[in-house]
This record gives sequence, C-alpha cells and structure tokens, in this order.
Amino acid sequence: MLRRELLGVALAGVCSFGCGGGTSGGPGPAADKYVLGSVVIDADGNRTTYVQTIASLDDGPFDNTRAIELPGNGVVMAGKSAFYVGLTEEPTWVRYAPDAGGAIVEAGRMSLLSTGAGAIDYGNAIVDEETAVSVFSNPPLAVVWNPTTMTITGEIDLASLARDGYDLEVWTTVAHNGLVYVPGRWSDWTGDRIYPAVSLTILDPKAMTVLGTALDDRCASGGRPVFDAAGYAYVLGDGRTYSIQMFANAAGTTAPQNCLLRIAPGQTTFDPGYDYPIPSLTGGLETVGELDTADADSGLGYSPMFYPEQLPAGVEPIDFGFWNYPAFKMWRLHLTDPPTAEVVDGAPFSTIGFTGSALGGYLYEGESADGATTDVYQYDPTSNTARKRFTMDGYFYGLFPLEP
Repeated sequence: MLRRELLGVALAGVCSFGCGGGTSGGPGPAADKYVLGSVVIDADGNRTTYVQTIASLDDGPFDNTRAIELPGNGVVMAGKSAFYVGLTEEPTWVRYAPDAGGAIVEAGRMSLLSTGAGAIDYGNAIVDEETAVSVFSNPPLAVVWNPTTMTITGEIDLASLARDGYDLEVWTTVAHNGLVYVPGRWSDWTGDRIYPAVSLTILDPKAMTVLGTALDDRCASGGRPVFDAAGYAYVLGDGRTYSIQMFANAAGTTAPQNCLLRIAPGQTTFDPGYDYPIPSLTGGLETVGELDTADADSGLGYSPMFYPEQLPAGVEPIDFGFWNYPAFKMWRLHLTDPPTAEVVDGAPFSTIGFTGSALGGYLYEGESADGATTDVYQYDPTSNTARKRFTMDGYFYGLFPLEP
C-alpha cells in the first residue's frame, strides 16, 4: 500500500461521526472516545474512505458497516474537541463536533475557492483553537484560518517554493510551539526525477510571514520534523520514500544515501556540522520513509528500513512495485548527537503504508497484505516494542482522540 504522501482520507457526506461502532456493536456516540479512518481501494483503483467513532480500541475488529462512506481521498485533522475534513471535489473544510448528546454532527463549513485551488491539499496543521494553516502546492500558498469560527484570516505567499520542471508536494505539515513547518518535496514523475535536496519552510501564522526556508543538498526530499527537549528540529531525508534511489537503481547509477539533518533552536538553516547517513546507523540498511513519532518533543523518531533480501526472487527496487512486498521493518531513532538506531522488538515485516498516528504516548501504524484488512500495531517508544492492537477493514488511516 502507499504512504500518506500518495493517499489520504476524503471526508464528505451527510452522516454524522456518530454512526460509529465496531463489529461487536460498541456503545453509542456519547461513549465514543476515538475517530478511526479507513481507506478502501478497489480493483480499478477507485478509493473510498470510511470514518467511524469507537468507544475503545478493545472493541475491534472494526468493520465499515456503520461508518460514513465517502468518495475519493482527501484529508482529516483533529483539534481538541472537533474534527476537520477537507474535500476532494472542492476546496472546502467541514467542521464536525459533538452535540449536547455526544453525537458528532457538522458544525460549519469554509470554502477556500478564492485561493484558486481545486481541492484541499495535503499540508495542513492546527496551531491552536483559533489558528490553522492549509498549504497548497498549486498555487504555492499557505492559508491561515480560524478553526472555531471557520473563517479565513490571511494568506502567506509561498511562490518561492515553485521549481521549474518539478511538481511541488507539501506533505506532513506540522505545528510546533506556535510555528508551522512545511516540508517541501519536488518530483518529476514523467522524467523519473526527485529534486536532490531537503527543504523545510518555517511559517509564523500569527504574523503571516515566512521565517525562512532551510535547504540542504546532503540528501533528498525530507519530511516532517521531530523535536527534542532542547528544541532541535530533526529532519530525515528519505529520498521521497526511496524514490530517488529507485530511479538510480533503474538507471544503473549509484543511489544516493538518505540522511538525518537538524536545525538548531531559533534557526532557519540546517546545521552544517550535523549529517548522519542512515546506513551508518543501521548496519547498512536504508530508510524508505520520513520520521514519525509518538511524541513530537521526545527526541525519538521512527522510520521503516528496507531489507532487500525480503523481496521475492525477480523483484527489484526499480519501480513502485517493490513497495507492495513485506520487505520493511520499523526502527526507532534516538535523535541525539550522534544519533543511534535500533529495530523495534515485535515489529512486523511490512509493505509501504500510511504514516502513523500518535495517541496517548504511542504510535499506531497499520500493516496490510492486500488492503482488505489491516493489522494495527501499537509502538511503545519507552520499551521499544510493538504489538498488534486491533484489526480493521481497509487500510488504516488515522486514529484521533474525541473529547466530550
């Protein structure tokens, strides 16, 4: 299955989130504590998203019979007491929140049609109850909006992120201590090219300004930052999910190494003295995904590593087909100087899947052999262990807390 960079969740429709519950028939919406997303891809490649509320992770396995059924794929993000869904058929955010009885109902809409975008893009973050940011790749623009009143409050021009010959991708945007961090990835899928640099643009959404863009060519195409207690921001250049290595393999050229970089507190450039190739930390294994984390301030990250010997005979990492084989396993990275890395005890060999969800001090990741069902694993950063937590229909796409 594909990572979140290529797939998302579409949420539209008329049913409330209170349609939830597991196969076993869990409590009604007043007792539900989580929102669970699922994506189903049919044989023709058509995508359908299902969203339900659930009372307990112990109520699984979870099917989609009582979930909201939504066409296409878009985005979903959560605030303290509401959930926001971005549509794929128009650039509209829909707000859902609990009513007096605990059922989740639509509580507002906001159109971003004035931006020139045709749909909600994949770089979005909630800063606080009055500030959210939606980043668009075409046109390159950040829209600041109020998630409580569902009104636009301003725009930040990102025209500097456009690059001739490449398409901009603004994935896994995150908010941290009032600032918004926008990973910039550039791809040319027709020309089999990934732009050979790591980019991270830092926004101040209150001031409506770009504080700076960190750009570094020591490795390629980094994703979201993970922070440590001192405030350093660590970024893993994963080659756009190993794509830059895949294209090099196909062309018979030397594949570049992925690496770990960092930005010092208060700075907007990468530290020139901090550069650790991932194979130097893993005994030669290469990463195939950006950093994920159970806690953005923990100084602990996760990334899947590629075990080429797990590919079947005749399968080579020269096209995207190799993503579909269980040849990857999760590792934990200590984001220190120097960093260290170790495989997670109990982590399964997996295909390339969606990025995970952090909840309650754990990271949740899904593994599916065929997309029909998914085993969702709970990763404990303290013990460095993984265990299967529940099973669900479709691909796992997000687990969020639902406050009363």
